[in-house]
Amino acid sequence: MLRIAVIVANGTEDTELVVPVDIWRRAGLIVKLISIEKKKNVVLAHGCKISCDEILSKENLSKHNAIFLPGGPGYKMFNEKDTPKLVAFVKKFANDKKTTFMSICAATKCYADWGVLGHNKVTCYPDIDKSNFQQNYVKQDVVVSNNFITASGPGVASDFAFTVVEKLVSPNKAKDIAKKMLYKW
Repeated sequence: MLRIAVIVANGTEDTELVVPVDIWRRAGLIVKLISIEKKKNVVLAHGCKISCDEILSKENLSKHNAIFLPGGPGYKMFNEKDTPKLVAFVKKFANDKKTTFMSICAATKCYADWGVLGHNKVTCYPDIDKSNFQQNYVKQDVVVSNNFITASGPGVASDFAFTVVEKLVSPNKAKDIAKKMLYKW
């Protein structure tokens, strides 16, 4: 069964977290919210409070087939100082085609900062400094490149989530869920 580790910080963008998680769970994916904070409870960028399933220091990331980094101001905490376990895992498995790495908005910059993009194409929030991954950047809403799936911002969170379902489960499953949600995808 496919398992997605969703990495959450105080300041994570609400839409970029909640919309994909909802769609992925409808698709039958096992989605685990993992707080990088010292506690499970986090406050999202626009004030929503959520309780994660676990904290990063206690989680075995190798149990997951995919890592998802939502954007929002909280993405700045996804770094070697604050999340060395996460960074080490991504660096170790970035070239492993069995593991999928996903992000929305500014969080895509983390993969570039960690030096794991290689020749993969990605997208991110247009105003983010792309100086260290300009050659990887594509101006599109959602980009799939090998084992990386990225999206440009909160307005395309649904498209991103359905693309993940299409790639990790099946195109029919993505279409079926979109239809039931009355979403034109």
